Amino acid sequence: MTPVQKFDLGLVDNVVAASIGKPGQRTFKVTAESGRGRAIVWMEKEQLFQVALAIRQFAVATDRPSAPVRFEPDLPPPRERTELEFKAVEMSIRHNQSTDMFTIEAANVDPDAGPEAEAEDEEDPVAVQFSFSRPSGVKLSEEAIEVCAAGRPRCPLCGGPIDPEGHVCPKKNGHHKGEIKFA
Repeated sequence: MTPVQKFDLGLVDNVVAASIGKPGQRTFKVTAESGRGRAIVWMEKEQLFQVALAIRQFAVATDRPSAPVRFEPDLPPPRERTELEFKAVEMSIRHNQSTDMFTIEAANVDPDAGPEAEAEDEEDPVAVQFSFSRPSGVKLSEEAIEVCAAGRPRCPLCGGPIDPEGHVCPKKNGHHKGEIKFA
């Protein structure tokens, strides 16, 4: 396996969450941009929702430092502006209390999977990280929750998604997708 190439966009100027497609067939992404480059990280709806919840929890549970330390990126800047786009296999988020910055890390391979692991769609294995301030994080969190909620409405009885063609609700009309065994 090719070693994972790591990129650090540093402190980003802009970070946004979005989805593309019709409800029920949407794909989700976070786009981050700084002077070092731009990354578009595609992900599952649940991944985006979990990032939003983590940021919201950190922002509520931690106080702002009275004198934050100046933020310094973990890695040196790339030789030229980086343009990345990939589907995340592995993601993590962290908060640095001393700088009051959030950092998202995403990779198209699982770093713990070992040498037999392959990148999605046979791409070169890459990882990107980017950092953003608390206000940008809160904005991203709100945006991501709104994007996730804009999908198909949920059935109030079973919680399943309601398609435009209709919905078979096991609690409403006795339909059940599982196997029923009789004695």
